[in-house]
Amino acid sequence: MTQPPHFPDSPGPVPGDGSSSPYGATPSPYGNASYPPQQAYPAAAGYAPGYGYVPQPAPNGMYQAAAIINWVILGLVIVGTCGLGIIAAAWYIPMTIQIHKGAKDRQKHTALAVCTLLFCNLVSGILMLVEDANRPARPAL
Repeated sequence: MTQPPHFPDSPGPVPGDGSSSPYGATPSPYGNASYPPQQAYPAAAGYAPGYGYVPQPAPNGMYQAAAIINWVILGLVIVGTCGLGIIAAAWYIPMTIQIHKGAKDRQKHTALAVCTLLFCNLVSGILMLVEDANRPARPAL
């Protein structure tokens, strides 16, 4: 007569450990390993042990507001000039994409803020300069 397999999460004696088994000491088909098997992985950048990816920090509010204001102003310029304002997109779009990227990291982007202030609109540039006061300087290359 064979004994049914033992599942480690189920209550009761473990077959093969010799403790109060009516059939004596029989070897466990699964050994003494825990289920699911736990393996040690080296800690890598961006990973937390056992939890997968570490969530990225949330974008900063003032930088996000500056980028949204830039998109709205660009749309108004294009519509207001009956499409000729698409020329403004040559500098609005790359700068606004850089503002979105700058919102995710936590370093100063003073040059981008000044260029936004001069070439895009005053409000976005001022928002970025105000937020730069709360950020650490970039490390020297």
